[in-house]
Amino acid sequence: MKKFYVSLFFLSAMISNAQSFEEISQPNLKNYFYSAAAVADVDNDGSQDIFFTGAIDADGDTNVDTTSNSLYKNSNGTFSSIQDFGENSVHLSAVKFIDFDNDGLLDVITTGLSYNDIVNYQQYRYKNTGSGFTLVDNAAGKIYGGLDVFDFNHDGKQDYAINGTQYVEGVGFTHELDLYLNNSAGFQKNTAWAAGTQNGSFKVIDVNNDNELDLIVNGYNANYKGTFSIYINENGNLVKKSELPVVSDSKMSFADFNGDGFQDFVVAGQDENYDPYLAVFINDGQGNFTENKIEGEGLSGGGVEVGDFNNDGYYDFVVIGDNDYESYSKIFLYNPQLQKFEKDENTNLYNLGSQGTLAVFDYNNDGNLDILANGFDWDDPDLLPYTKLFKNKTTVTNQKPDAPTILTATDNDGKIKFTWSGATDDKTPENSLQYELSVGSEAGKTDIAKYIVTTKSWYLDKMDLPSKIFWSVKSIDAAKKYSDKSQEKELAVLGVADVKNTTVSIYPNPVKGVLNVKSTSKIKTHKVYNLAGQSLNTELTSDSTIDFSRFDKGIYVVEIQFENGKKTTRKVIKN
Repeated sequence: MKKFYVSLFFLSAMISNAQSFEEISQPNLKNYFYSAAAVADVDNDGSQDIFFTGAIDADGDTNVDTTSNSLYKNSNGTFSSIQDFGENSVHLSAVKFIDFDNDGLLDVITTGLSYNDIVNYQQYRYKNTGSGFTLVDNAAGKIYGGLDVFDFNHDGKQDYAINGTQYVEGVGFTHELDLYLNNSAGFQKNTAWAAGTQNGSFKVIDVNNDNELDLIVNGYNANYKGTFSIYINENGNLVKKSELPVVSDSKMSFADFNGDGFQDFVVAGQDENYDPYLAVFINDGQGNFTENKIEGEGLSGGGVEVGDFNNDGYYDFVVIGDNDYESYSKIFLYNPQLQKFEKDENTNLYNLGSQGTLAVFDYNNDGNLDILANGFDWDDPDLLPYTKLFKNKTTVTNQKPDAPTILTATDNDGKIKFTWSGATDDKTPENSLQYELSVGSEAGKTDIAKYIVTTKSWYLDKMDLPSKIFWSVKSIDAAKKYSDKSQEKELAVLGVADVKNTTVSIYPNPVKGVLNVKSTSKIKTHKVYNLAGQSLNTELTSDSTIDFSRFDKGIYVVEIQFENGKKTTRKVIKN
């Protein structure tokens, strides 16, 4: 792929609205080794809280010795630990918030390593009860990879994927990207959903605005070769589209930098020669990305996050990491006139390096994006890590965006398609806005779906929807400020089966060979469709099975018509 190199102006006088930050003392935040953090309002009090994973020096001898995870509550800008997760803690980790039961409370998933066992890679799922987090499940986990949350099959329930290194007894170390599909009662694991990596990063995101989620993943593959792959979702299958320049020891963050309506991204890591690397990739709208390498500014082993730091309406980014055993923290501001990023020399950030975490959020609700950073300080004689919170001192104001005003829902081909327009912001271009879609079974509820999308449309599979739904949308600007909720819309879902007094089981799902269809009511007819809406030639045998073995991997819809006049549909994944 042709490379384009970004020339940078390093004089702060040439940067419009150069920013500065000041460190805010937070003595309750531990100085974590090998950390990760997730930020969200877990108790719905309007302030952002922090879930930290990592390890600590418990005995004060400057050496890490104990895995420790904590939830920190934000009270008027001051953080205090309100829950410690004891022996179920992880480091070399990843952590994400996810409302896996759609009860309006954010739950948590973590994955990583515990000092209790050097090959005890675990993942933990915690339910938010409203008064704290309770462990509901744990399973084999991964390190040196990552974790992402999304709704891949459009059923309104959030799924997730884990990438990285896993130790399997009797096999050794594996490197796979596994999908966990949410079926309300738990998660169904789809092992090796895509070729996994170690010492890399990944993101599940819609890169071509077709309302289907695609995949970008980099790092070292199972053969320990560097890779950077783009997968496009074709009828539920992830098909490799292209390869980008090799990157490892990396982090990525996504946003529409140039306001054209398509998701771009920034990546920091090491290139194929193990040299520090920093580049912005611009999306042409078809999922093709142009590399804009920022020469001389590469950092590896740290983190990168996006957000509008100078309140001009455009996404900037902050990056921390290492270069030749020196730690750096840098901010790059997007110049919309020149359509390029320029380094801000006036940040006042503390230089932090590898094996840490980075988060961008408004901790004190003043309308400005602040920075939470954790990592090693290579200048420290004991090579200790530090956790730092930096307040954004900008005086430029940012108004919250307006919600969409034109909302439309259509019912077609087994899908409810939601579209909206009319959202505006004082600074962020409309094309760069993101949206929070909420769908409920009653007015004011969000028990069917609630998550962020990057397009002005989305769809839900209607097979499990009630006969009436209520939906609304919020706009989100580049400074991560939310609009008020749009006017809530009501929709009658046509053709939804009233299957009361009829129980049907369709299993296993995912399926490799034979699919079983069991029902308390007599089945009249059946149909199987692919995601293109084509009806496939199938037979329901006398023992109520359907042979899926000849089908390609992907997602299919099974429609069952009962003799009592009722009808139901189920989405089935073929492995």
